[in-house]
Amino acid sequence: MSLRRASPVLALALAVAAACLPDNPMSYTTSSGEATTIDSGVTTGGEAAGLFGCPGGKCTLVLVSQTLDDRIDVFEVGGAKPGLRGRIALDLKPDASGLQTSGNLLDEPYGLVLTDSDLRVAIGHYPDTDSGSLLRFPRATFADLEPGQLLTTDRYFQTGAFKGGVEALAHGRREGIFLLSHPSGRLLVSVFANNLQTTEWTTPSELLIVDPMDLMAGVASVDLGALPKPCVGAWELQALDPAVSKVALACDGSESIAVLSLPADFATAPLADVAQNVTGCGLNLASGWSTQFVSADGAGGFLAVQSQLDMPPKLWHVGANCSPSGIPTNEVPEALNQVRLLRQPVLLRPAADKPPLWLVAAGPTDDGVVIVQGGTAPKMCGKLTGLDALASENSPWALALSSDRTHLAIGAGPASNPQLSTGSGQVLWATLDTSGLDSCQLQASETQDLGAGLFSPGLPATWMRAPNAIVIAELGGIS
Repeated sequence: MSLRRASPVLALALAVAAACLPDNPMSYTTSSGEATTIDSGVTTGGEAAGLFGCPGGKCTLVLVSQTLDDRIDVFEVGGAKPGLRGRIALDLKPDASGLQTSGNLLDEPYGLVLTDSDLRVAIGHYPDTDSGSLLRFPRATFADLEPGQLLTTDRYFQTGAFKGGVEALAHGRREGIFLLSHPSGRLLVSVFANNLQTTEWTTPSELLIVDPMDLMAGVASVDLGALPKPCVGAWELQALDPAVSKVALACDGSESIAVLSLPADFATAPLADVAQNVTGCGLNLASGWSTQFVSADGAGGFLAVQSQLDMPPKLWHVGANCSPSGIPTNEVPEALNQVRLLRQPVLLRPAADKPPLWLVAAGPTDDGVVIVQGGTAPKMCGKLTGLDALASENSPWALALSSDRTHLAIGAGPASNPQLSTGSGQVLWATLDTSGLDSCQLQASETQDLGAGLFSPGLPATWMRAPNAIVIAELGGIS
């Protein structure tokens, strides 16, 4: 296995949804931008108040994993006045300074899945830096949280043990932080399996399969190093179809992509049997490039993004059989020739009678959000304008689109070394004018800074150093 040099994007720590009351389906988009509809299975009633309640009808929330500050923030954006709904502290190895940089004190909350019954959270560094966990919170944990309040860790965790119905599965893997929920309720967990702070990634990744309603059953593991093209340094999982029968992921350590095919009996077979019957393919992309992100095109294929500091990004279109549609083009509009690092893509227009379009978070040397047009050789074709609220010291990292693709949530933080920053990152909410999409023009007609006025340098509970995973939850409210 060849050695992989860590990219500048990975110099920082890594970076769900909810339902309200029964018989109200919820729609949510993760940072992949793929909208999903789930029928509420609650038969005893959901919460009308608290962190995820919608007492006045429908509501829209933005959930953000503050991955360096051991916290989850929840903002409400659907009403006339956006604001902070509440915060969940996840500082399980307390650091009074708030820095989380000494020893193993960073816990690193990342992937989130919120169902009618519980909240599931991937924790990268608990109980230790090289040993992660999956937490399951009953929804009742948050039912009495008042607007703007912080749910402190002592409400559910004390003297090394979880309480109040909160459960933990210590799976023991390094950086098992990416979650994908299957329609059956089972979870897929992508394991990076390497130390993000080193410059060599050689350990093959794993896919874990978990039944979150039976954490005592443990996990079943798929060795991604046994694929025809071994996958090293796997990032987040992307479903290629609504049934989640095929899943794509980028493999940064091996500079490749992989597509996994799940067995037909995934929902019902024993976990070990399911893991044994997962098959897959892979494709090596360009060598010497950061390879962290993929995004479905809505028609069974996907976009794969590669970046480096010396040249414009390479953009690939890949089919579900791991075959590339063409060779990446070197064509870059003059207005975008300084774009280098591309991060999270979200699907703005699915493939149909017109080519798919993605929005992609762009970092140095031209921070912003670019538009990528699909085809055999995808290309950057434009840039989102109107992001005047984006502070000059911040760079977009994570994106999520509303289900009707008219609003964009952006997690923005320092371009590099966020652990040394003041913590003045941002979560932005942009209203999109899509009238010019056919000519690759897109404007944010209004942009709101959801954290405006909340940051205080002396209060770690307000810091936003790495808002690197973001989700929009559109809740049904009372019928």
